This record gives sequence, C-alpha cells and structure tokens, in this order.
Amino acid sequence: MGSLSSVPVPGRNSAIEPPSGGGNAGHCTVAVRAYVRSRNGKPQQVGAYTRDNPFCHAEDAEALAAKERRARARPAAQAAPPPATSVPRAWEGQPNQTWREQIAAVESGSEANYGYGARNSAGSSALGRYQLLRDPLIDAGWRDGPSGWTQRAAAQGVRSEAEFLANPRAQEAALNDALRAYERQLGQKGAMGFVGRQVPGLYGGDPVPVTVSGLVAAAHRHGAGGVNRYINHRNAGLPEPALPAVRQMFRQIESRLRAFAQTPYQSLR
Repeated sequence: MGSLSSVPVPGRNSAIEPPSGGGNAGHCTVAVRAYVRSRNGKPQQVGAYTRDNPFCHAEDAEALAAKERRARARPAAQAAPPPATSVPRAWEGQPNQTWREQIAAVESGSEANYGYGARNSAGSSALGRYQLLRDPLIDAGWRDGPSGWTQRAAAQGVRSEAEFLANPRAQEAALNDALRAYERQLGQKGAMGFVGRQVPGLYGGDPVPVTVSGLVAAAHRHGAGGVNRYINHRNAGLPEPALPAVRQMFRQIESRLRAFAQTPYQSLR
C-alpha cells in the first residue's frame, strides 16, 4: 500500500481553521482546507472538508465534571420570593400612614383586599377598610343622608355603597375628610384642651395619657361627643357609670386612648 502524508492536526497546521458560524460547530468540528498530498510518490489534490475535533469530547467531559463539582460545593438555592401582590395598597403615602395601618387592624382586621371591601354584617352602616360609619361620612361631606352620596363623593367616583367599597383611593380620601372633622369637633367640645395631660383610668389602674392620636382613634369609634364625655368624667374623678352601655363605651374609649397614645399622628386641619 502506498504511503499517505499525515492529516494536519488542529492547532499545528495552518490548513485547519474553525468553520464560519461559530456556536457548538466551532468547538466540536474543525475545517480542513484543500491541500496536496503525496500518494505512491505522486502529488494528489485533496479537497476541503470538515471532521470531528479530537479534543472536543475530552474538553466537554472535563467541563461537565467541573460543573458538577461546583454544584456540590455551593449551598442549595433558596426558593424564589413570591410575586408582588397586585392588590392596591392605597394607604401608602397617605398622611399618618402608621396610624391608618393600626386603625385598619382593629376595624377590618385581616379581611381580603386589605379590608377595602369589608361591610359590617351586624346591621351597622360601617363600610370599608376603616369601617367608616354613616354619620362621620356625613360630617366629612361624603353622604347627605341614609342612602345619598354628595357631589364630593361623586368627584371620587362614588355614588353608592358598592362603588365606595370597590374604590380604595376614595376610601382613603374619605378618611382624610373624616379625620379633619374629628379634629374640628374634638376641639370644639374641649377634649383637645387635655392633650399632653393624663386622666385617671377606669380599666387599668395607670393614668390614661391624652394625645391627639388617641383622641382621634377614639372619636373614630364613638364620635367626638362620646370621647369628650369620657374625658370630662375622668377629669372629675367620678365613679364608673351605672349604665352598661356607657360603661362599655368608656371602656372602649379608654382602650383606644392607651393603644394609640404613642402612634405618630400629624394634624390634618
């Protein structure tokens, strides 16, 4: 058999070059340009062709082994965080955001949609995340009677209870107006004059601190009139009221005065 010149080895002969197009083909195949070889002492033209890269599979095996070693060395990946909720958090960025979060926790609790769709099931007129009652909404200029809604409410897209419950931003705007009304009424009745002082407690022993935050939180539940009645009663050092309904109101007012005493609150008046 005649002798053949050796096929050029990748990396050692200029006749070998990577094929155009890159990708895996450029790694696991090589292109051999046309060249002349000797066969039985006679020159023979060899056309261009491609062949497997003899080093490819060895390199891939080593790369795979290295990848497996790195995977064993690093800790297991932590679970991806849950996607952000799409429910609007309309209270964020509103005045007294911390106060709003606290009052919502005691009014609507853990209701779905942050409580914006909550409706009191005990026959009360309380609506939404903050369980706003009909009278405070009237004082805030949002309602004009048992079933009517004002132009102020309509400007926020609210003409019915259903629209109010479906509109978080309107509820935040209504609360702003209600807070202004509470502050105005508490000032008119004299309760604001006790801010910075303490009154004797009925249900806890320790004196009750009087703050704007606590007064407004108590007024949100029992109105400025009920809060002023409690303040005057405690300032006079009178015994616990005899009527059960008044005792319950006083207990709830005192509880809110204590619970919101340290909650930041900036006047909206």
